[in-house]
Order: sequence, then structure tokens, then C-alpha cells
Amino acid sequence: MRKFASTLLAVSATAVVLVTAQPSSSLPPPTNIRITNHPLLHNEEQVFICPTDSNIIIANWRDFRLGYRQVGIGRSTDAGQTWFDSLIPPEMQYFGFDAWQSDPTMTVHQSGTYYMSILDFVNGSDNQSVIAFYKSTNKGVSWTGPVAHVPPGLFFEDKQFITADRTGGPYDGNLYCSWTRFENPDRIMFIRSTDGGASFDDTVIVGPTQTSTGCGSYIVDAGQFSIPIVSSNGDVHVFWLGIALDSGLACTGDDVIKHVVSTDGGQTFTDEDVILSVSGWGYARGGVNIYSQPVGDADITGGPFDGNMYVCFTNVGPEDGTGHGDVDFIRSTDNGLTWSSRMAINDDANTAAIDNFHPWLVVNEDGVIIVVFYDQRYDSPAYYKFDLNAAYSFDGGLTFTANHRISTVSSSPDDLKRAAIARPWRDNGDGTMSPVYMNPMAGVLGEYIGVTAFHDKVNAVWTDSRHGNSEVYTANWYLPILEPRLIEPANGSLLSGPTVYRWSTAWKHNSDRYRVEIATDAGFLSMVFSGLTDTSVYTGAPVLGDGLYYWRVKAFTTDGLESSGYSPTWSFEVDATAPDAPTLLSPANMAVVFDPTPLFDWTTSTKLATPVTYDLYVGSDSLFPPDTTTRVYPDLTQSQYTPSDSLPLRTPAFWRVVAKDAAGHTATSMTNTVTYAICGNIDGLEGPGGPVDVADLTYLVAYLFVGGPVPPILAAANVDGVIGPSGPVDVADLTYLVAFLFQGGAPPVC
Repeated sequence: MRKFASTLLAVSATAVVLVTAQPSSSLPPPTNIRITNHPLLHNEEQVFICPTDSNIIIANWRDFRLGYRQVGIGRSTDAGQTWFDSLIPPEMQYFGFDAWQSDPTMTVHQSGTYYMSILDFVNGSDNQSVIAFYKSTNKGVSWTGPVAHVPPGLFFEDKQFITADRTGGPYDGNLYCSWTRFENPDRIMFIRSTDGGASFDDTVIVGPTQTSTGCGSYIVDAGQFSIPIVSSNGDVHVFWLGIALDSGLACTGDDVIKHVVSTDGGQTFTDEDVILSVSGWGYARGGVNIYSQPVGDADITGGPFDGNMYVCFTNVGPEDGTGHGDVDFIRSTDNGLTWSSRMAINDDANTAAIDNFHPWLVVNEDGVIIVVFYDQRYDSPAYYKFDLNAAYSFDGGLTFTANHRISTVSSSPDDLKRAAIARPWRDNGDGTMSPVYMNPMAGVLGEYIGVTAFHDKVNAVWTDSRHGNSEVYTANWYLPILEPRLIEPANGSLLSGPTVYRWSTAWKHNSDRYRVEIATDAGFLSMVFSGLTDTSVYTGAPVLGDGLYYWRVKAFTTDGLESSGYSPTWSFEVDATAPDAPTLLSPANMAVVFDPTPLFDWTTSTKLATPVTYDLYVGSDSLFPPDTTTRVYPDLTQSQYTPSDSLPLRTPAFWRVVAKDAAGHTATSMTNTVTYAICGNIDGLEGPGGPVDVADLTYLVAYLFVGGPVPPILAAANVDGVIGPSGPVDVADLTYLVAFLFQGGAPPVC
């Protein structure tokens, strides 16, 4: 069940996605098993393996076999191969027959005690809803309940996710629940039980409504989609999708993931903090609602990653130029004080065109992170139908494996909605039948799915429409060793020298080994290197000469019993040679030019591997400081250029050229000087008559006949452009200048 809260327009998320995309694993999907078999809607699943008997698996979901919202329960006693499914009977529903149930969630304590929380409500009445809790102490054979969290009041509860403290600490066994309370503006609520769900303490508002100076009397919703997580020290963390208001006068803000923490077993909480900006609400192809709901888990295993916390969410980041969702991930190694940059778990190569959404995450007893999510990559080129994918992290969330397809048949969003067309009928008990009202929102995919694990055994549940309506499907499998997911050097990259080879961890901590191979051909017939390593980072490859190379990695278990296929083959090019330093040709060093924008010319630097471009520097300082005294003309593809900026008059200017290649190597020319002068401006002054006047003639007469000073720029006095027997400046220049000034002769040509 979801009621839409009024929200502000939000800014898209920022930060860096760290993992490079590539195709998913070639490992075939596991067997898919249908739990429900009713030609109506079923969605919003949860699932947990029993910690004391891994053959027992319990699932629940939102069920419409009666034509309106109920909750189905599935139980398997053979590790998920076969299932028995049923509804919570009317006599166990808080409001009884004809009332609605929705938003089923579940958790299990390490003792094997199961808990469910259900939204019970009377349709059409926002004041008739409770969170009903159910409990099973016999591995799902029978259930007790309902126990209401509070009596119904002037509010409506929504999305009540639960968890239990399984840490063995002072609050072990506590049951925690967080949810959204409406009417708008909403609040993020929290409640706990310290007696195994028999009773509940008073509610706590952990996400209050908010306003800012720019909002006036308008109250902004606290958010939606909260989830409680217990960290290894017993602290209770609550995460949700909210809005961070600006601090100014405008009533604006970002969609963000918010967070509070309790260090006293859920009695009191810190003020909320903002973890990061996210994209918030949107749609996947087919009209599926997607949103940045945080889901996650904590490592409480006592192993090498104990204490880590993990959160993943659907997000449209700036790298997704066409607005399609990724499943992004962050982690904290300091109990939620700081968080890593986000990275994409999905590895589809065309991430800007494919939607990935609705993740769920769990950490198994060995500290392995398991994530499942919907993915539209397999329906090329439409990218409309969706499948269930999985990915695993064996290194505490530093990297995620190649994606592992779980569903064997793609589902269509159209079929999810089609089931709402057939309206069932209900026996009224008096000999009449009446149609059952179908909420149109029942036709959507639902808002969450489930995954559970017991050591290497994994089970997932999801909504599947392969039969033309939405059914609950499941699959169970053992953790696979997948082809390594390559990270760097990126496919098609250009390297300037020695590099680090890095890929995702493909198997368990300290039990994995890898062979990295480098060749000069894609078939690896001309191998130049092969090496083994027990880490997913390799620095021991030899220095490679310039050229094109291919690399791949294969994973092994250290006991030698299992291995993966090869990773996809990636290529990279090595260019370790700098271009030749250009030789400056024109203007020559210390040249005088009479064009304020002369053509600068230099020799071409040739390279076989990569193209060379040039940066031309012109300035008044030979060090070419990065200020207004230096003009830079970058990325020139030819070895000559005419700038549009004029050279300074009669002041020497410095110029040089830097050749650079795509690998980042550079080579710099010598530095020349060039001076711009006006031909005929012999005295270096500009009089009332312009730059060339009688004063220049007088200056030239004095220089030639009475021992006057040499012209400041001698070349400017060679007004006839001819070098005579007496040198570049002689009586012929005087005669030429007289003719120009008094007889209408040709202008100076120098």
C-alpha cells in the first residue's frame, strides 16, 4: 500500500559511480518455481530461511485471489522446491472479514521465531488502519496474532518494515518497526517490542515534518519508505527517502536518503542526518513506479567485515543521461558516521537506456552481500520487459560481481496490469453475487521484493508475469563463482605507462585466486603475460611497449575445486612514447613582424600510436603564467595557426608550442620572441598625423646624415623593403618616405 505524499521537486543525485559497466554473467539462471497459481494479482514479497532449519523457508506477499488486498503466506519444507500457500484467515485479521490487508513484511530471529507485520485497514477510511503483528514459534506451522501496534486513530499507516535484533547483545530479541504515518504532512514513525511482539512501547517520531523560512506556513512531508537496520553493536538505524530543504528563503530542496540512530535499543534517536542526494521518484518503461527507497543490512557476523553497514537504492544519476535507473550502493565502515561514494551494482553495458530498480539486500552468515533487483537489459532493443538479476559482494562492499540472471523468462509490465480487467465476484451469503472492487493500483509491480540466505544457500521471491498475470515466483541456488567483473584498465582505455589491473572479487574472503592474462590478440594466441594472484588487484605485470593489448581474468577457489569462466575480454592501448618537441619555424626568433596577427608555424610531431595536438602559447612573460598576460590556443590539429588576438606594439612577445598526445604525454618547443612594429614608424612614437609622419622622416635624416640615434626598431625604417649596398636602411628609404609623405607615393612596405 502506498499513499502519495506531497513533495517538492528534487535535484538529481550527484557523486561518482565507481564500477564500470559490462555484460552480465553467462551462468544460466537457476530453476524458477511458481508459488502462487491464481489468475489475479500478487506482489510485494518478503522471504526468510529459517536459521535453525534451512529446509524451512517462509514467504509472504500481497495477494488478490479474492479480488481485493489480502496477505498470502507461503511455506516450504524442502528448501524451496515445493510450496504450500494460504491467506491469513479473516478471523485472524484485525478488522475481520471484508477488511483489507497490505504491505506484508517479515523478519526472523536467530532462534527461528518468525514475525510478520501487516497493514490492516478498512478500505475508504483513512482513520481505520493498524499495523498488525503476527508471530510463529514453530517455523511457520501456525501463527498467533494479530497484535496491534497502537489502537486505530486519526492517521493512516504505510510501509511498515520490521527487523529483530539478532546480535546477541543487551537488546537481542527486540522487535523494531518503522513506517510512514499519514495524513499529509506525513511523519516517519518508529516502535519497538521488548517482549517478542506481545506488546509495544509508545511510538517515536524519528522523521518529523519540516518547513523553512521560504515555505511560510507550508509543511513539507518527512518522507517515505523507511527501514530499520540493527548494526553489530546493537544500535538501531532507520533510513528513509526524504527531502532536505534548502537553508535559504526559497522553499526548495533535494530528494535525499536520511538516517537516524538509536544507541539505547530504540528508546531515543539522534537528529536526522542526510547521507546523500538521490533522484527520488520516477518511472521505468511500462509505467512502473520506481523510487529511491533505501534497503539494506548490516554485517553482524563477527567476520572480517563485521560492523559494516550497507544500503542500496534505485537512482537516476547524472551519468544516466536519458533518465534510466541504476541500482546504486553505499557502505559505512564506522557505524553510519560516514558513507562511501555510490557505485552501481548493475553492470549492463547500456546503462543510460536500461532501467534497473526495486533492489533488496541481505548479508549472509559469512559476510557475503547478496542483492537482487529487476533489470530490463535482456529485452533488447525495446528494454521494456524485465527480469530478476542478482549480484554478490565478497569483499565487504568494495566491489560487486558480474550480474547473475535469476528469472528464466522475461515479464511484461503490460501483463501486470491486465489482471485487473477481469473482475471477480463474491458470494454475499444471501443468494446474490456482487462484483469485487479492484483498486487500479493493484495492477502495478509492487514496491519491493525479497531475498534471504543461509550461508551459501540463497532464495529470492519476486513478481512475475510470464503467465499473463502477476504471480509470486521463487528460485533457490547456491552462491556461484562468477566470471570476474573487470574494473580497470577500462575497456578501450589508453594508458601512458605501467598500470594496475583491478576486478571485482569473485569468491569468498581469503578463499579466492585469480589468473590475469594479457595478449596482443583477442583470441589470446599471442600471450604476453599470465600471472596468479590471491587478490583482485594485480601490479606485477611487465611494462608493455606501445601497442594494442587485450586482457581477461579467470577466478578459482583456493582449494582448486571450482573455477569461473573467463571474464569478458577488454582491450587497452599503451602509448608510453612522448611526441617529438616541435621546432618553431615562423616567426623566427627575435623577428619583427608588421602584421599584428601573424601566422605561427612549427614542425609537425608525428606518432604512430595516437594523434598529436598542439597548444600555442603567446605572452609577455617567458614563463607563460596562467593569467591575462598569456594567451593559450589549445588543441590545434594543424602545425600552424593565426590567432585572432593582436600582438602588443613594439614590445617583444614570447611564444612556444606544446605537442601532446591522447595518452597525456607532452613535449615543449624552445621559446621564441617576436615583435610587432608599424612599417615607417621610425621614431617609435605616434604623432598627430598618425604612426608615420614628418617626425619619422626627421628621425631618419638625423640617423643617416648627422649621427642621430639608431631607430628603436631598425626594420621599421626599411620602408622600401629593399636591402641596398649600404644595408637595409639607406638614402633610398629616405627618398621612398618623402614620396609617401609629400608626393602620394606608395605606403611603406618594409
